[in-house]
Amino acid sequence: MVIIILQVIIGLFFMFTGSKIISGKMADEFKRFGMPPIFNFLTGFIEIASAIGLFAGIWFPIAAVIAGFLLAVTMFVAAFTLLAVAKDPFPKAIPAIVLCLLSIIVSMNHLI
Repeated sequence: MVIIILQVIIGLFFMFTGSKIISGKMADEFKRFGMPPIFNFLTGFIEIASAIGLFAGIWFPIAAVIAGFLLAVTMFVAAFTLLAVAKDPFPKAIPAIVLCLLSIIVSMNHLI
């Protein structure tokens, strides 16, 4: 039951952030990272699709495995980008690292 609650919370979070990214509200951040504008759409799409996958994963565990893995990779890349590309201080990457780990937990739980 705890994993399902975690899935829903993560899903809602990424539904919100994915929508925010697609809307262009984070375009300046992507520009600061030196990424082309298409990355706004791709990142937002991955986050929204994965959020839907987490919701579907309540009934179809393979969807949660795939969605959790996609989100973990996305958050790993986000943390790497913040630290290595943008040279931001470590505390700015903590949310991405935590979300990466939580996504891995969800994926792994459905594999067991």
